[in-house]
Amino acid sequence: MDAYVIRQDVETTYDKVKSLAGWSVDKAVVLTITSYYVTSEREFDAVSLNRTMDALKSRTGWLSPLRGNLLPMMAAFLNQPGTVIDEEVDRLFAKQQVLKGVGFRNTIHSYLAALLMTNDQDLYDTEARQAKKLYDAMKKQHFFLTSDDDYAYAVLLGKRGANPVEHARSMRTYYDALRTEGFRSGNELQWLSQVMTYVHNEFNPMLVSRAVEVLAFFKQETKVRPVHYPMIGFLTVFEVADTELKNIVELTKALEESKLFRWNREMALSIGIGYSMHELTENVDEAMVSLATSVELILQAQQAVMAATMAAMAASSATNSTNG
Repeated sequence: MDAYVIRQDVETTYDKVKSLAGWSVDKAVVLTITSYYVTSEREFDAVSLNRTMDALKSRTGWLSPLRGNLLPMMAAFLNQPGTVIDEEVDRLFAKQQVLKGVGFRNTIHSYLAALLMTNDQDLYDTEARQAKKLYDAMKKQHFFLTSDDDYAYAVLLGKRGANPVEHARSMRTYYDALRTEGFRSGNELQWLSQVMTYVHNEFNPMLVSRAVEVLAFFKQETKVRPVHYPMIGFLTVFEVADTELKNIVELTKALEESKLFRWNREMALSIGIGYSMHELTENVDEAMVSLATSVELILQAQQAVMAATMAAMAASSATNSTNG
C-alpha cells in the first residue's frame, strides 16, 4: 500500500465527483462518494453515475429523501459494475416499500436499509419482518437512542435470524461495558455496540478489551471522533492486527496532508480504515466479503448523512440569524 499514491487517487477522484455533483452538494458527501470509489478500487464513471441519478430522480418527487445532497451518494451505491441501472433502481424502491409496509418510516435510512436486503424477492417480506422485530427489541433497550438511523443495522443483523430480544440485550451489554471503558455515550456508541455483534451476537468481554486497545492506538496517532466508533468495532470483530492499524495510520496521515481534509480531518481516518478493510477482505470467504462490504457501505453512508444534516442545520441557523 503506497499511501501517497492512494492520496493522489483520492484527490483526482474527488475532482471528478465534485464536477458531477455540483457546488450544492456538501463536501463531506462528495468525500464519501470519493471514498466509496477509491476504497473499492473502482474507476469513477461520470456518465454511468449521471444516468443512475437520472433514473432515481425520474421515480421520486421533490420532497423525497433521495433528493438533494444525498442523491449522488445513493446513485453511487446503486451503480455497481455489470448491473442494469433501471432494474437496480426498481429493486431499491420495491425493497423500501416492503420495509415501509412493516412499519419503518420513509426516510433516507429506510433506503439505505433497503440496499442491504437480499435480491431474492421471495425473501423481502421475511427479512423486513425480522429487521422490524430486532429494531423493536433494540428500541426497548434504548428508547431514546434508537431511531431511523438504526434501520440499516436492524436489516443486516436481522437476516441472521437470532432471537431478537437476546440479540438486542447483547448490544445493550456492549454499550454499557464500552461506556464504562471511556467511550462517549450517544448514537455512535450505540452503532458500535451493534457492530460488535456482527460475527457473534453473544457478548464477549474480550472484544471490549480489544476495542479499547484500538481506540487508544488511534488516539496516540491521530484525531479520533465518535463517528469513528463503529469503524473501531469493524476492526475489532474482524480481528485486524496492530501491523495493519499502523498501515491505516500511515494512510490517514498522508491524506491529512491534502487540502481536501483541512476541515474534514475525520474523513481521512474513515477512508484509511475503509481502504485497509477492503484489502484485508480480498483473501477471505465470500460471506465475509459480503459482510465487510455491507458494513463499509453503512458506515460511509451514515457519515455522509450526518455531515449533510449538520451542514443543513448550520445553513438554516445562519439564515435565521441573518433574518433576525
